[in-house]
Amino acid sequence: MLKKYAFYFLVGCLFFAGQFLHSSDLVTGKPPSIEQTTITGLPAQAFIAQGPAIIYFWAEWCGICAMMQNAISAMASDYPQLTIALRSGTDNAIKAHLQKNQLLWSVVNDQQGKVAQSFGVKAVPAVFFLNKDGTIVFTSVGYSSEWGLRIRTWLAGLI
Repeated sequence: MLKKYAFYFLVGCLFFAGQFLHSSDLVTGKPPSIEQTTITGLPAQAFIAQGPAIIYFWAEWCGICAMMQNAISAMASDYPQLTIALRSGTDNAIKAHLQKNQLLWSVVNDQQGKVAQSFGVKAVPAVFFLNKDGTIVFTSVGYSSEWGLRIRTWLAGLI
């Protein structure tokens, strides 16, 4: 029985160590300016001008991102958000993906990965949580549940 608990403890430690290593290069503090417009032509910065808000990096080809779609969509009805499609094709390809999956997201197409690079993103999904002042106070790489997203966004609003 003790071996079983030790195994689960070790797996948990490895999971959190992996999360830490993936998120160690992510930007915190004042976020880099996003000069691009969304695929619908709106200024990207307007979507995250007032917090608490989230910036969500995802990719059309990312299976974990697909598992988070519902959680991100649920968050969009309660908090400002901007999503950034990393190396996911043309604007039309992203629009088709959004329509196919019934996603009503504000999306910046980061075909070359320059926005992701400015944020230190090396893997998707990556989420940045902004406080009321627009400062990044939490980051996450990998799967997050809707509750995990909600708790961190709520906490960001308190900071």
